[in-house]
Amino acid sequence: MLTLETSIQQLVKVELEAFRINDLVSGLPELGRTLALRLGTQLLDRVQERLFEDVQARGAEIVCKRAGCGVVHIAGSGTLLHRGSRPRKLKTSSGILVFKLHQLTCRGCKGTWSPFADWLGLKPRQRVSEELERKLVEWVTELSYAKTCKVGGEWLGATLAPKTLHRYVQQRGSEVCFTPAAECSVALADGTKVPAGSGERGCEIRFSLQILGREEHHGRSRVLKRIAGWSVGAGPWSRAIPAGIATDAIVTDREQGLAELMEKEHPGVFHGMCEWHLGHTLDHLLLLDGVKNQERKQRVGELGRAVWGSASQRASRYHALCDTLKHCRNAHRFLQNVAGYVLAPKRPSERTTSVIEREMREINRRADVGVRWSIPGIDHLLRLRHSKRINPDDFDRVWSTVAKPAFQLVPLT
Repeated sequence: MLTLETSIQQLVKVELEAFRINDLVSGLPELGRTLALRLGTQLLDRVQERLFEDVQARGAEIVCKRAGCGVVHIAGSGTLLHRGSRPRKLKTSSGILVFKLHQLTCRGCKGTWSPFADWLGLKPRQRVSEELERKLVEWVTELSYAKTCKVGGEWLGATLAPKTLHRYVQQRGSEVCFTPAAECSVALADGTKVPAGSGERGCEIRFSLQILGREEHHGRSRVLKRIAGWSVGAGPWSRAIPAGIATDAIVTDREQGLAELMEKEHPGVFHGMCEWHLGHTLDHLLLLDGVKNQERKQRVGELGRAVWGSASQRASRYHALCDTLKHCRNAHRFLQNVAGYVLAPKRPSERTTSVIEREMREINRRADVGVRWSIPGIDHLLRLRHSKRINPDDFDRVWSTVAKPAFQLVPLT
């Protein structure tokens, strides 16, 4: 591995008009950015010199990139000249880095070009560093495009167009792929609507969460979770609930089509039902059956005592409620349909979808901004946002691996 060990000295002239601590610390960020950019410029110059020395020492082949040439040069043979440089600018979170890109001259065609851009990992016409791009993408998952561009402009001391940021989000978001954990006993699945696409009510986002346990964090219980499947727009539930994400149970609100999917794609896995939705659904169906508000509250309370109460009295309480509501066609049919789950002898460790409901509220908080999104636009933005929050390793795979340089302050003698 090529290494560079060098030392750089800088003389800093500081003028203070006031000697208050607040005046001093207010100028430190600007001083830090100025020094960082100056050091970066000098380091890039020395890195390019070191790269060319290494290429010459190894006798590596360098192909002339000038049009119509294509001569293969053996470094160190004297057919290449290290000659001159051209200015280059790169936007970073510390500001605009101005440096010189070294050039080589081919003695065959007398043309000059620079292989150093490839060696340094610079893309053609790249104007923004990946380090800044990542920070901007992380910000825009929480803030609006306009606010993020304003923050980016303050970092750079220059303008940043929302269209540029949107392009970064679409490119990086399309690369996010959610990978499930290898082992998990219980998973949750649900969906929500976001204002996107041409549909009157928007488009649906469906996803599943693996529940990997809980831990104590600052005295509070924290759920360890992982996104296992994700789908946006029209499509089957199988994309959001891929096979093998849980061994014991998958808890849903039993939306239409889920029972068939569980039977086909997840045989042997218990299909749990969110017990909060039991009372919520019963209340709605009783309203459709014409039951008054006071009685609805009473019946929902009876269902709650049957579901959450003593296991020994569960069956008798539930059957009594079913008998009471025989005259309510919609409610009685619903109670018959969910009897298999309510009276099951064993239930999953997760009995509601509250964990995934909180994530859906986060989705709606970012998506409900008063405008209509395109489906790819909201899909890629939310993929980045939720991979960063929940599957950080999936988010990291979108970006290049970084090996940060080590700096050491050496006192001057």
